[in-house]
Amino acid sequence: MEQAKPTGYPSVDKPWLKNYSEEAINAPLPECTIYEYLVENNRAYPKDIAIHYLGRRITYRELFKRIDETAAAFAALGVQPGEIVTVALPSIPEALYAVYALNKIGAAANMIHPLAGEDEIIHYLNEVESRVAILFDGTYKLIGKRIGETSLKHAIVVSAGESLLFGLKQFYYANNPKVWLPQDSVFHSWTWFLKGGKGTAVPTFAKDPDTLALISHTGGTTGEPKGVMCSDRNINALIWQVGKILTSSRQEVMLVVLPPFINYSLVNGMFEPLSLGHKVILIPDYKPEKFVLYIRRYRPNHINSIPAYLETLLQTEEAKTISYSCFKYVYYGGEAMSEETERAINELILPRGAQYRLGKGLGCTEMVSSASLTTDACNLPGCAGIPFVRANCMISEPRTDKELSYYEIGEICFSGPTLMMGYYHKPEDTDEIIKLHSDGQRWLHTGDLGYMDENGVLFVTGRIKRIFMTKGKDGNISKIFPDRIEKVIGQHPAVAVNCAIGVPDPERVHVPVAYIVLNDGCTDCDRIESELRELCKAQLPEYMRPERLVFVDKLPRTARGKIDYRALEERAAKER
Repeated sequence: MEQAKPTGYPSVDKPWLKNYSEEAINAPLPECTIYEYLVENNRAYPKDIAIHYLGRRITYRELFKRIDETAAAFAALGVQPGEIVTVALPSIPEALYAVYALNKIGAAANMIHPLAGEDEIIHYLNEVESRVAILFDGTYKLIGKRIGETSLKHAIVVSAGESLLFGLKQFYYANNPKVWLPQDSVFHSWTWFLKGGKGTAVPTFAKDPDTLALISHTGGTTGEPKGVMCSDRNINALIWQVGKILTSSRQEVMLVVLPPFINYSLVNGMFEPLSLGHKVILIPDYKPEKFVLYIRRYRPNHINSIPAYLETLLQTEEAKTISYSCFKYVYYGGEAMSEETERAINELILPRGAQYRLGKGLGCTEMVSSASLTTDACNLPGCAGIPFVRANCMISEPRTDKELSYYEIGEICFSGPTLMMGYYHKPEDTDEIIKLHSDGQRWLHTGDLGYMDENGVLFVTGRIKRIFMTKGKDGNISKIFPDRIEKVIGQHPAVAVNCAIGVPDPERVHVPVAYIVLNDGCTDCDRIESELRELCKAQLPEYMRPERLVFVDKLPRTARGKIDYRALEERAAKER
């Protein structure tokens, strides 16, 4: 592409476009639904493997059949176009059957953490007024007795054993008995659900790709749960753009290591490879310490992971003895990885056959997931890659539309076809993060600080917002928003000020710890701690509850008078 004379402003010059072909720059984006994009790209290859689930191989022909059966079952329950159905499942085939089936009939999927905690799950169900939900059996155990507090009329209970091969299914249920569902209730089994749809004809709904397809949840910039609304166009635009930056062939293998209530996993790890004709490896209870075993067994070409999972390669001697010749595009996201760790992983995998260096990017749920990626041609230490071909990127003075030039540090902003429709029923919060600039474009203010070089490569230098990752008892990775913990603790009348931080932990990635200054005269720390833990239990999901509550006389401050949470992180690391 012929470049105009540089103006000095990245969003105008778009220097990253020199990495893309003319076809990628000018070709039309998909004008269809998520379901139609899947079928269009795979109808000629019915015998190719779509899903590998613990020994069972599901072809694209069978995938389409299961989606049709699930769509018919939803129709039999009266699910209508535009209706929002909640899906709370781990990485099992039924999660994909449900989401694609809802898309086929014109409904939307509200994706939630299956073990988020009683209050949070009930909030998510009622927020979108779900009449129908597909729930993991563990979710049923959490909220079964409180179902009367929700809008649900039908809750389909699914286990990880539904799609197992016969012998393994028997073994699974011997060790994990099926939950008992009361008769004449809102709860039904997956078998009952599918049986109810037999004989129901379901044509593909002529759905506008600009309407709601998916709701995923994020803390946004404040830490308060928000439903991010994504359209079919948003999602397909992401899939299409990744295909233009990372070339692949049919039947390459994607190992899914994160659960489907995260867009980074559902869209990049499942929808994207399926739309490209890949094989998707689903593991309902992924264990990072078994990473080497998974590599030996599945020989994955693609992995979208987080730093803590990839770092396990540096923690076992066995990782030094295996071949990584299967590795093609292995990416991490969610949080930063130190340059030293990234270098060590590359020095491990590249001499043992990996095709490319470890990749990374920058993004957020509000942009569906990724908005930039590294390629082997632009994978500098500490960088976050280049923006996608149809994305635009601006470095602005924080919270303004004043654009900065190359190498100037400011807030990273994105616009483009993957920018969310908005937060569900939260227009004020949407307006806080998406701004209409003087150029007439809607821009997402990410809260990340960084700069861009003259080649269009992004570098992240810090965060306006503080987020860290943790692993719950269910093994799922989730984001923790310190602001949310602090808000709950701050409700107690004895608390003057508090600060929540994340402390590195070998088992849970990070654990939350809260430092608390009490009001004068409040000295009964044991009683206050007990009351604070009850408060956190009532208002926070289990994975977000502080492991330790530390009472201190004062909190450290920066030169500008702000709480120095980094000093607290250093203190907490020493105290563990």
